[in-house]
Amino acid sequence: MANSADRIASNFPNRLAAVIRWGDPEEAYQAVLTAARSGIGSVEITSGTPQAFELIARLTAEVGDRCVVGAGTITDAALAERAIASGAQYLVTPYLVSAVAPVAHEAGLFLVMGATTPSEIAQAAAAGAGLVKVFPAAPMGGPAYIQAIRGPMPDVPLWVSGGVGVSDIASYLRVGVRVVGLTNDLFRPELLSAHDWEGIDRLCQQALAEAGVQPAVALPA
Repeated sequence: MANSADRIASNFPNRLAAVIRWGDPEEAYQAVLTAARSGIGSVEITSGTPQAFELIARLTAEVGDRCVVGAGTITDAALAERAIASGAQYLVTPYLVSAVAPVAHEAGLFLVMGATTPSEIAQAAAAGAGLVKVFPAAPMGGPAYIQAIRGPMPDVPLWVSGGVGVSDIASYLRVGVRVVGLTNDLFRPELLSAHDWEGIDRLCQQALAEAGVQPAVALPA
């Protein structure tokens, strides 16, 4: 994992990733645009979101110089290639998908690979993931599980996602997590349905405070 620490810092400057999976593409876009403008630093649009790759291209064009835009739920090489073509700056798999690794590496993109068990985490690291996403983190035991994992694998950089709340950020960072992925507790369904972008911005500011950092860049509306 040569230069992994530097690449983690450049892709996730605030140790946070705002992850969207939503059925309405325009609402999804406005939500991630709000997160980008909040200074969250990094956003991930999952492939299950309608028009995901078009949204990635659109968001990259609008704020890609100040917010890192990644593609998530990449489950095969074909999706990886579509994400790369859309301008995604990193790829995230939901579980161990070895076929994505050579595609990401050939394109020079940072790869986050999902895993759950210690064996899967070790396999993801060996496959070339720059960061291993422990998913779902909360049902597996939350920070206590991560602390146990890091005992035999202290050098494997970890991302957590799945049931992780904004108020949990500090607890995960204290046990050595490198990136906290926030989904439904940041992009709350009731806020998206109500088009309450100010509410999402407030949650982003709360997340930044929980991470103990200032916004990477405060973008104008």
